[in-house]
Amino acid sequence: MSQVHWFPGHMAKAIRLIEEQIKVVDFVIECRDARAPMSTRNPVLSRSIGQKKRLIVLTKKDLADPKQSEKWVEKLESEGNVVLLVDVINDPVRKMIIEKTDIVLKEKRERDKRRGIRPRTARALIVGVPNVGKSSVINKISARKAAGVENRPGVTQSLKLIRVTQDLELVDTPGVLWPKFESEEMGIICAVIGSVKDTGYPMALVTDYARDYYIQYKPEELKRRYELESFDDFYDQVGRYRGLLGEGGTVNDDKTRVAFLSDIQNGRIGRITWDRL
Repeated sequence: MSQVHWFPGHMAKAIRLIEEQIKVVDFVIECRDARAPMSTRNPVLSRSIGQKKRLIVLTKKDLADPKQSEKWVEKLESEGNVVLLVDVINDPVRKMIIEKTDIVLKEKRERDKRRGIRPRTARALIVGVPNVGKSSVINKISARKAAGVENRPGVTQSLKLIRVTQDLELVDTPGVLWPKFESEEMGIICAVIGSVKDTGYPMALVTDYARDYYIQYKPEELKRRYELESFDDFYDQVGRYRGLLGEGGTVNDDKTRVAFLSDIQNGRIGRITWDRL
């Protein structure tokens, strides 16, 4: 598949900001979507982070396949990361991240203690591609509206310093970090879950990919959601079930595809992971 590139000026600026901050922070908190832990990783961002200690926060666990999430946590931890799987709305995110921070910084604190270096406030850089829930994570752990939470990529506009506790503060990066897709499939997956808008992929391509994926891995959930007898004339059946009819009683294909995508993004069909292990 072809490689898809978006690298507008604001992303280049964001990467420069990250590279500057990397030098002065103790570790990095990287937010990814638990439904697509690989596709919502930015390779450019990973290179900028380099060898810094990393806490990977997999958000939206309530929408992801639990068995797949377990596998992803195991894989990412085996690569030397500390990993946290969260439902930002319902989990005690602040407490969980503070506990994981202690794990990330354990070696450094012990080393500093041996050297007689007095403890100081740890600083973490929090990063992530658009719409993975980074602003929501920040709001939960800072207990205030540090970043405007809005379901629109790129709403976090400037660098912010956020005090979490007397021992931890965060540097928030601009939220305009568009993924550099390593494959067409990764780009389509990001479009399916709503991580990026206006990807350039046709709606038909995105929804057909999602339909085929469900048929392969979660067919019963798809049948149950739309009361399907079979997968023949899929969009016609879905459109009629949803009442998306035009003149003459024909199904409005465009509205049906939009509704199908909305159902996926809001977890109405069932929990699913798009990057499978």
